Amino acid sequence: MPALFVETDPAAAAAPRFSTDPRPLLALISFGIAEPFGTQHPLTELIRGLKQTHRVDVAPLLTFYDRDVEDAEDAAKLDAAWQPAADLRDCVAAARAAIADDGALAALAGSEPDLLALLAELEAMAAHAGAGRIRLSFRLDDE
Repeated sequence: MPALFVETDPAAAAAPRFSTDPRPLLALISFGIAEPFGTQHPLTELIRGLKQTHRVDVAPLLTFYDRDVEDAEDAAKLDAAWQPAADLRDCVAAARAAIADDGALAALAGSEPDLLALLAELEAMAAHAGAGRIRLSFRLDDE
């Protein structure tokens, strides 16, 4: 079963956690990566609307990598997924505001259960990390 991981550096004491399965958020960022290729899916359309209509820089939300490292290239790409927590916090806050203000985006977000709550929780995690770094990663098989 796919799994999404959120890490902070430095590790934050009593950091917020997801209250529910974060797979809908993993689906959003995965379909977001496919958006430039013209993929037709509600989550791709959501990312497209955030970028094109609301001019949200979604790059921090789409910065993630597979945590199953098989070689030096994978290790470098996983390490490159670290980013300033404030960048992710601001990106998610802007995305949430756009979704709240745009009924069409809200309907697209509603295609995945708990997505809006998960975005709020991700924003809280990034805010809790303060001036530190944050990394999103995934595993397709959560062993």
